[in-house]
Amino acid sequence: MKPIILLVIAVGVGSALVGSMAMQFFAPADNTAAQLDLQERCEKIAAEGFKIQVKYSEIDFDKMPKEDADALKYVDDLWMKDCVSKLSPETLFNIAQKVERDYYSG
Repeated sequence: MKPIILLVIAVGVGSALVGSMAMQFFAPADNTAAQLDLQERCEKIAAEGFKIQVKYSEIDFDKMPKEDADALKYVDDLWMKDCVSKLSPETLFNIAQKVERDYYSG
């Protein structure tokens, strides 16, 4: 009776391990696509915010036109909610560098 119970336990553990490995093998493809979509969205958000900041780089936020100040607040909220909370600091830094490079290169 003991060998049968041990065999059942071994088969159960083995099945769980194989299932776990299979899930990890197939899951990253979806995660990678979602991550790339998020990075593209964050690049657009960062580019919009950067344009506004460059336009008003010499004045205080309080002295900006209300429409642009509201737009900057909205973009900043999106950046914090959608990008900072979901992406690594390295990815965020790379996005910021890319946006700045693209802006100044044309």
